[in-house]
Amino acid sequence: MHQAILISGRDTLLVAVPFLVLFVISLFQLDKLFATPKGGIKLRRPLSGINKDGKPVLCDPDGRRPTR
Repeated sequence: MHQAILISGRDTLLVAVPFLVLFVISLFQLDKLFATPKGGIKLRRPLSGINKDGKPVLCDPDGRRPTR
């Protein structure tokens, strides 16, 4: 076998550099920086609550009470 085929510095760099970049990104938790939403976190209304009589009331996800 040819030794030049078994030991190739260019192939090693093409594989090692992306792995090192991913390692550094995960080491310093930069992936969380890239993955977080850009806008602020919206506070959502609760899906349930208690009405004035003390009975539980379920609401739609948009916060409106269901109509009868």
